[in-house]
Amino acid sequence: MEDHFYTTLMIDRLAIGLVVALNYRNPFLSPYDEFQKFKQHPAIRTLLEGGTVLQYGARTLNEGGFQSIPNPVFPGGAIIGCSAGFLNVPKIKGSHTAMKSGMLAAEATFKALVEGSSMDLYWENLKKSWIWDELYRARNYRPVCGYYYYQSP
Repeated sequence: MEDHFYTTLMIDRLAIGLVVALNYRNPFLSPYDEFQKFKQHPAIRTLLEGGTVLQYGARTLNEGGFQSIPNPVFPGGAIIGCSAGFLNVPKIKGSHTAMKSGMLAAEATFKALVEGSSMDLYWENLKKSWIWDELYRARNYRPVCGYYYYQSP
């Protein structure tokens, strides 16, 4: 009975994507064309046949990793979210870190305006937050990818 349930389960939505590093060896590579080829692969094509596109989009990911995080505080401002590279590279996920860094920056800004403290509080609190722990745990993912996937043959 369980096998029958799984074989009749219908999928009515599908999300697919392709990630291409901007430092790819071929400067003429077109991520758009590569995605079109990907969708024509027999394993993918059968999933898409007869479907309707509901939405699509593209995004450039600032994925330098933990080692590329800048000091986000400067006179008159702060860098938050994806602009600072707060992307969890292995998960290709950064909305949660962007929101949390914005909250930390807002708290530091409020204290700077009301109490006269420094915006360095944002940097200090960022290093104490779960963002820092999460990005630290994933710190070697991007360098390893660069070593193994982008070496000359």
